[in-house]
Amino acid sequence: MEPLGSDDPEELGPYRLVARLGAGGMGRVYLARSPQGRTVAVKAIRPELMGDKNFRIRFRREVEAAGAVGGRYTAPVVDADPEAPVPWLATDYIAGPTLAEAVAAHGPLPVESVLVLGAGVAEALIAVQAAGLVHRDLKPSNVLLAADGPRVIDFGIVRASDGYDLTRSGALFGSFEYMCPEQATGEPLGPEGDIFSLGSVLTFAASGHAPFSGNAAATLLYQVVHSAPDLTGVPDPLDKIINLCLTKDPRLRITPDKLAAACAPGGVEQLTADGWLPPSVASSVALRAAAVRTLETGPNGPVAFRSPGTDRERDAYDFQQERLAHPPRSDRAAYDARRGQAVYDFEREEPPGVAESPSPCASGDPYDGSGRPSRSAEAFPADRDGSRRGADGTGRTGGVASAGAAPAGGAEPYSAPEEPEPYRAGGHRRAVPRSGPSRRTVLTVSAGSAAAAAGAGLVLSRRKKPTVRSTEPAGPAPKPLWTYRGGPLLQAPAVFNDGTALVKTRPGDLVCLDLKDGTRPKWVYEGISQSPTPAVLAFDAAIALGEGATVIGIDPVDGTERFTIDFGPDFRFTTLLGATDDRAVSVIGVRLRRESDEQGVATSTDTVFGVDLAARRAEVIPISPEDVGIKLAPVILPSYFVYADGLRNVTVRDTDSSGVLWRHPVGYDLRPGLAVINRTVFAIGRELKALDLNNGRLRWRVKPERGMFASLGGYGNTVYVTGTDPAGVYAFNAGTGARRWFCPTPRLNIDQPITAGPDAVYVPAHQNKNGFYAIGAAKGRLLWNFTDGVETGVNDWQLACDHSGVLVAQHYDRTYGLPAP
Repeated sequence: MEPLGSDDPEELGPYRLVARLGAGGMGRVYLARSPQGRTVAVKAIRPELMGDKNFRIRFRREVEAAGAVGGRYTAPVVDADPEAPVPWLATDYIAGPTLAEAVAAHGPLPVESVLVLGAGVAEALIAVQAAGLVHRDLKPSNVLLAADGPRVIDFGIVRASDGYDLTRSGALFGSFEYMCPEQATGEPLGPEGDIFSLGSVLTFAASGHAPFSGNAAATLLYQVVHSAPDLTGVPDPLDKIINLCLTKDPRLRITPDKLAAACAPGGVEQLTADGWLPPSVASSVALRAAAVRTLETGPNGPVAFRSPGTDRERDAYDFQQERLAHPPRSDRAAYDARRGQAVYDFEREEPPGVAESPSPCASGDPYDGSGRPSRSAEAFPADRDGSRRGADGTGRTGGVASAGAAPAGGAEPYSAPEEPEPYRAGGHRRAVPRSGPSRRTVLTVSAGSAAAAAGAGLVLSRRKKPTVRSTEPAGPAPKPLWTYRGGPLLQAPAVFNDGTALVKTRPGDLVCLDLKDGTRPKWVYEGISQSPTPAVLAFDAAIALGEGATVIGIDPVDGTERFTIDFGPDFRFTTLLGATDDRAVSVIGVRLRRESDEQGVATSTDTVFGVDLAARRAEVIPISPEDVGIKLAPVILPSYFVYADGLRNVTVRDTDSSGVLWRHPVGYDLRPGLAVINRTVFAIGRELKALDLNNGRLRWRVKPERGMFASLGGYGNTVYVTGTDPAGVYAFNAGTGARRWFCPTPRLNIDQPITAGPDAVYVPAHQNKNGFYAIGAAKGRLLWNFTDGVETGVNDWQLACDHSGVLVAQHYDRTYGLPAP
């Protein structure tokens, strides 16, 4: 739950808005009260979309679809006005986290809870089918966990079961990880598709991961259509029930009534009577409910929770923040609940005019600003003089950052005095024909603790009040040295080379910006692929992928093409992982096997290749297809290929022989991205583990007091990790595990890595529009919060820091150069 902003309305129809619950590409969702005191969630289309008649038509159809669906396990529509100047839809407010939030904060649900979840959602699908509809976007963020059972929400992309499409045709809608095979291949979609998606949702609830995964959209769709589901960690009897849902042939899938009976033979209500959620999640539900009940009210109804404007408003706001920081004992539940409310998910789309990207949003891949893998983590060997340098010799590491939490303590966000005009390149280096329209994937998972504390309290004596460390930045954010505005940026951080930054934009350009003044590019190279990873510096060139199986080398000084290597029609390269040495890179792709002209072309599953640029040869690195499909995010060092495999191991291979050097069983699902610092491998999840790079032996481990460790980064001899409860960043001595400091922060996007520099570390805020935070590396002090205030939906902030401390921050179509702290 967040305060209302200056651009939020005070009322929609008869409903007085109290706070903002969530936002997405199509609109915003507000907590509101009716004149009779009923609490509702009101969804409204964004004002800038009002002029697009297609959005209004789609919203009108969503209202019709949601209003037609009844049943206990959906969020019923209570009112709507699709013809209003700002069209809106009101549903009952459901106090509870989404399934995605609950699993991220508290881990997989127990068997008993998953059985209730399956039965309740199956009942909701019965109601959807009874209305003659197909949901088409059933996923963890569209399932709320309430005290009396689950609720299915968001009917933004439903389809009539008779084939009438309620959204636009010719596009692929839904979340690829939870899509059914017939939806992935464009075949007619019936109610059986929702059952397949429900099987994927139950897999996530029971194990913490989806049954299908991949690094690129095409890879993920291939897994959904052809591969067996990954049910690792799914206990009996859930694995048997889920397999009945995930049958490839829709005619053989279990029906929703039989599924409900299999999960809850005596009915869902019987299982929810005495509570169905584990204590941690049940507490989160209670905290949310308490927060809504204790919202301050005035004589004429609820008082809106707004950001401060006038002096009087600021005084009231400060009082409110003080109350949140030091709540009375009776208000503790409400305080915790206000730190994280259920986010109502709805279809996310790019702003009008944004070209679509064929790749998923990459979250947490370990690449730094050098262009070499591990932007959040890298080896830092000592020079002869004893100083630390980055793995590429620059002495830095960087990272990608994304969505964020509200600016803490009322800190004023930076706003550029003049809006820079988009740069238009006057010429091009090379153009590559494209084969047709692309499709985009949104694979986002809301993560974070539902009860994140504001700071760590220390009671000094009975007579003294607890000391709570403030999450207010020490000062304002610095003004950018320069701002470059061009085409929409790819979700990949900058690469640094000799005082310049290389960034990737859509539809496939590599742009070189001077770190002293990047207002206009030094050069632009056109014709690279939209691989969601940075370029790589190797073989005296900036390496990028082209179309098909093409590897392109670009002169980093003047942008001219140095070489192009085409590996022919039997290969397809999708993702550039990094450099294994100065003359070789590693990529993910597929090898095409041609049996005969009559049989056509058969594609293999994802494969990792080692590409020798000098010999112009591509060789397979024998990593199992199952491991490649789980979001492979390796750290690549000379002679070492370090990654988390599909069996909960940290695995290290030799880059020369491709043989396994060692495996270390972790026993639980690892968070995305590993780190390697001073020949020590770091992995996080329930704890932070430090493993010897040479043999995999445990050097030390640290467990959080509460919650979990969620993302990491490193610089010099320090490893940084984010925590979920309380929210903040920890700094540990990489050699001994000794804690150096903890900095409490507002809620963070824990699916993104930490970007570390010589003087500061940078962490993304929970919401995109709120930018990122800078923390002093020496003492762990929250320095400032930078944001441009632009809400761009799924376009996350991308951050990279060079060895001098200059930070390059990318956001949608803008790149900012920020000075070192």
